[in-house]
Amino acid sequence: MLLEHSPIVVGVDGSTAALGAVRWAADEAARHDRVLRVVHAMSWEGPADGQGVVLDAAAEARAWQPGIAVETMTLGGAPARVLREQSRTAALVVIGGRVHDGGLLDASVGAHLAGFAHCPVLVVNNGWRWADPMSALPAHAPVVVGVDGSPSSQRALAYGYTEAASRHVPLVAVHAGRARPHEVVAAEMEPWLRRHPEVETRFDSRDTGVLETLTEAARSALMLIVGAHRVGWYEQPRPNPVTQMVVHHAASPVLVTRSV
Repeated sequence: MLLEHSPIVVGVDGSTAALGAVRWAADEAARHDRVLRVVHAMSWEGPADGQGVVLDAAAEARAWQPGIAVETMTLGGAPARVLREQSRTAALVVIGGRVHDGGLLDASVGAHLAGFAHCPVLVVNNGWRWADPMSALPAHAPVVVGVDGSPSSQRALAYGYTEAASRHVPLVAVHAGRARPHEVVAAEMEPWLRRHPEVETRFDSRDTGVLETLTEAARSALMLIVGAHRVGWYEQPRPNPVTQMVVHHAASPVLVTRSV
C-alpha cells in the first residue's frame, strides 16, 4: 500500500515523545525498505539548534535500525504546515502524540495531519514509552482495523493486512454494530480472508458506539488502523470527528489511511 520509492517522514522537536515516534518510523522504514526522512520544523517556539535535533534523531534511528538509509531536513514554518507539505511526496508521516514534556508536536498536530495530510499518518500516542532503547516495540499484539464496509475502511484493511503480514501477527477487524448489520460487514470481509490466508484474521463486532468500540479495541492492539471518510461538502477525504477523537484518545498508535 505504500507508494513506491516514497520516504517515510517523521517529525521531531527534541522531545522524548518525538524520539519514540522516530523509533516507530525507523521500524516502518526497515520493514518496508524505505528511506527514513527526519524533519524538524523551525519556529520561534522551538529549540534553537534545529540541526542538532534532526542529527541526534537520525543517529538514534541508525542505531535502532542500522540497515536503513536516513536523511534529514530542517525547514522553516509551523510543524503542521511543514509536515503536511512533506506528506505530498511521502509514503507515511509519523508523529508523536500527546506530548507532556514541552514538545511542539502535540496531539493537535497529529489530528490536523490525520485530517489534511496527503498520505497515511501514524500518530504514536505517548511515544515516550519507546524512546528508551531498552523498551521493546510491541511484537505480538494484533493489528486492529476499524471496519464499516465503506471504501475508506477497505483502504484501512489493505494497509492493515500489509502491516499484519510483515509483522507476523493477527489482524482483528472491529465493527461497531450500530452503523450497519453485523452480517453485512462480516460478508464484506470474505474477499480479504481469501486474499490473505497467511494472516490469522478475527472479526469483532460490538453494539457499542464507534468511539467507545475503537478506543477499547486499541487497549490490546499493536496499532489501530482507521480510514479517512468524506465529511460534509469537502472533496478531500478526511477523518470525521469520531476518528479525530480516536487519534487523541486511543492507547495504541493510530494509523489513519488516505486515498492515493
